[in-house]
Amino acid sequence: MTEKLDKDVRRDQILDAARKLFSTKGFDSTSVDEIAKEAGLSKGAIYWHFESKLQILIALAERFETEGQETVVQMAAQDQFGPEALYKVHRVMMAKHQGNTEADMLHHQLISLSLQYPEIRAALQRNQETWTRVVSELLDQAVAIGHFRPFDTKLVAEAISALYRGTCMLNICTTQPIDVIEYATKLFYDALVCNKEAVTTEGQHA
Repeated sequence: MTEKLDKDVRRDQILDAARKLFSTKGFDSTSVDEIAKEAGLSKGAIYWHFESKLQILIALAERFETEGQETVVQMAAQDQFGPEALYKVHRVMMAKHQGNTEADMLHHQLISLSLQYPEIRAALQRNQETWTRVVSELLDQAVAIGHFRPFDTKLVAEAISALYRGTCMLNICTTQPIDVIEYATKLFYDALVCNKEAVTTEGQHA
């Protein structure tokens, strides 16, 4: 158990160091030696956990995605998967993302590098599929409880995911990314909610 814990701690050390360096220097300009120095580990320790610098970047992206998905599921479950709960999730996620410049830099680099590395394209595709499944399952539960009328939850989940990711990119050209995602998702939930009452920007029925 202790050995596994130590392994996880070292892995997190590497990812934390890489996140800092990738966000300030960029992926191409960061060396494995620099990651090792920042993490306080040997270069051999880096390669013990990751086969390459590219694998570190992919693992870092997957960690961001996993943390986000856990937040969404926990918040939705606490409020019984209603339209207000799902709506609040978007505000929390966008507010958290907006204040995280490291996440922004990582996201932009991943998009750019996906044109060069098939491994990154595949990782982004896996993340998209996982997000779609997570959101679709939450919407399925909301339909089952009676909050929403029946609809194609997978297609709506794809659309919401696309809106969220696209809005994240707006951070470089707008000061209102939260307002954009709130307005767009509000249109979805207003159209699907069973009692036909609108959901306000505070997550309350009008």
